[in-house]
Amino acid sequence: MHIAVCINHIPDPEAPAKQFRLDERTGKPLLDRVNRVIGPFDENALEVALQLKDAGEARVTALSLGPATNQEALRRALALRCDAAVHVKEDRASDLDSMAVGKVLAAALRKLGDVDLVLCGRQVGDWDGGQVGQILAEELGFSCVTLARQIQPVDGEKLRVTREVTGGIVLAEAILPAVVTVTNTPSNQLRIPKVRDAMAAYKIPITIWGMADLGLGPSELIGSARVVVRRMFVPETRVRVEMITGDDDQQIAERLARRMLDLKVL
Repeated sequence: MHIAVCINHIPDPEAPAKQFRLDERTGKPLLDRVNRVIGPFDENALEVALQLKDAGEARVTALSLGPATNQEALRRALALRCDAAVHVKEDRASDLDSMAVGKVLAAALRKLGDVDLVLCGRQVGDWDGGQVGQILAEELGFSCVTLARQIQPVDGEKLRVTREVTGGIVLAEAILPAVVTVTNTPSNQLRIPKVRDAMAAYKIPITIWGMADLGLGPSELIGSARVVVRRMFVPETRVRVEMITGDDDQQIAERLARRMLDLKVL
């Protein structure tokens, strides 16, 4: 089985808010002070791919769309014993909406040619769109299962997928080839690479494709975006805390009610 796992390289979601700044001229985020990491749900998808590789005859290709810095994410995937890595290099990838991203990744997967299973995080960790996996399945004509916690191959032709839904768990089957989006659970938290594997990863070549290699034009994709960000800004925060005290709960409640009347909140 050939598994392709799509990973993105995003600003660290755990970074302090003060590190997030905007370019006043362009309205786009300035990320020079923010570390980039593999998206949290993409890490879950990568771990599930590696578990499937550990369990049987499977090879894993990591695939990423974005600028040159995305190769850091691919190097980490290689350090975790992915078999190959493909970088679709596009500096303007952040201007693509989910539909365009799906089209680009689908073109890359077609170029790979023999993919049986595509794994994606349930949503990207910066914009939280949650659409690319389903778009990929539609573009490729693959079956699609979302919100997967665990995957088990069945007879080399099907997958048994444990899905997380509101209020419980669903057991589903999907016919290969398939796209599966992976959610987080303690069983699929990404492992830590061994030092020797991390060092060896820098000796493994990364395949680099541009839009032209996929028969796509970046300007055409950007121009056809169905979702366009018109403005981005950091909202002003006005925080004022006023403590209401009293001898007992009743007195505090009475003083709170009077103060709220004074402020015209009630």
